[in-house]
Amino acid sequence: MLTALTLLSATTAAYFDFRWRRIPNWLVAATIVLSLSYHSWSSGLEGFKASGAGLLVGGALLFPLYLLKGMGAGDVKFFAAIGAAVTFQHIIAVFVFAALIAGGMALFRVVAAHAFVATLSNIADILNRFFHGRIGPHPVARLANENALVIPFGVSVAAATWLFVLLGSK
Repeated sequence: MLTALTLLSATTAAYFDFRWRRIPNWLVAATIVLSLSYHSWSSGLEGFKASGAGLLVGGALLFPLYLLKGMGAGDVKFFAAIGAAVTFQHIIAVFVFAALIAGGMALFRVVAAHAFVATLSNIADILNRFFHGRIGPHPVARLANENALVIPFGVSVAAATWLFVLLGSK
């Protein structure tokens, strides 16, 4: 039951994020409440703790990127909600899947936009500045760059959630 609701929630989040670049708070809240309730009902206090820990770990994994303006708050909140659904024992696996999928999406986006050379140049410049102790602001290579190519991370989280379930990890 929770698996079906989690997949429905992930798919809905992916649609909203792809279409409007936002994940609604009502969807996040419903996913959290249903996940905490289900785990509490099925496993008592231990289930509630596992689900709550998944919520915290899921949010903590993405919060630094939010602070760096590398992703939106909706992505962080929704990944925390997925953490509540899959519990802390499994959220790292979903995170790895989501990161790999997002990396593939980003590479596709760079190639499709014919921005491969510019992207490699920015990466080389960032690394050069880092290795020479010049970590300060860079006009082009920064996470909050309004001209940066973006991907809807909610889509990669949904794909990762589906992959996690289909592989029988839970």
